[in-house]
Amino acid sequence: MTAVSTRSFYIEQVRHVTVVCFTVSTMVDPNYEFVSDELFDLVEQLTSNGPIQVVLDLGSVHKIDDWGLAMLRAFHETIESHGGTTILCRTQHSIATAISTPGLRECFHVRDTRSEAIRSF
Repeated sequence: MTAVSTRSFYIEQVRHVTVVCFTVSTMVDPNYEFVSDELFDLVEQLTSNGPIQVVLDLGSVHKIDDWGLAMLRAFHETIESHGGTTILCRTQHSIATAISTPGLRECFHVRDTRSEAIRSF
């Protein structure tokens, strides 16, 4: 397992799965911009080698707004457009509620635990 860190998350490679563990507690304005920039730099790196399996560990995120949800959806759609899959895990109640709205519910694959998400691949 290898790990790489940024300001808003760290990355672990667990077998064939890339696990992105967020370290920020919110994905709202004003921190949205640097989280988004770092996340989409990661997307470019990940998709350059073909399809990828990604787990987004949201355990530390307690608050998200529409911009944060749009960022997660765009990340998911970009990974998917390159033949990959994204699974969210460890979503706090407020995050789970936000992603359960129509339109998002169908978009995201969600698992309770990180190990369950990794085993899903």
